Amino acid sequence: MSVRNYVPVDVDDLPETFEYDLDGDTYELSFDYNDEGNFFTCSIADADNNAIVTGEKLVLNQALFNNIYDERLPDTNLIPMDESGQATYCGIDEFMETVFLYEDTVDPEDIENGQLPIDGDVEGGYDD
Repeated sequence: MSVRNYVPVDVDDLPETFEYDLDGDTYELSFDYNDEGNFFTCSIADADNNAIVTGEKLVLNQALFNNIYDERLPDTNLIPMDESGQATYCGIDEFMETVFLYEDTVDPEDIENGQLPIDGDVEGGYDD
């Protein structure tokens, strides 16, 4: 059972673009898969479909758009991770199986104190 909300990507129907609400704003998220490199990419645009970042590679346990400053980006980090800690990569065999693109809304201190939200508690997200 997930403690974070995740972005529901249909890896069987790529490329895929859909609206996603985050931090009170609506974004257009686009996902694609690179067969040769066995990796996924994500692009984000504002609600008017103005590109903010294109083709960002999903890397396990690294926040998307982390090294990019643009005030149009959401404050909440989106991180591909395996909450069970078993995965070592974010490829076709892992993404949307054990690795999900989570909204990183859990405070690390809450984890240390054993105070985890169950099924996420952020409005507009999806439960596992």
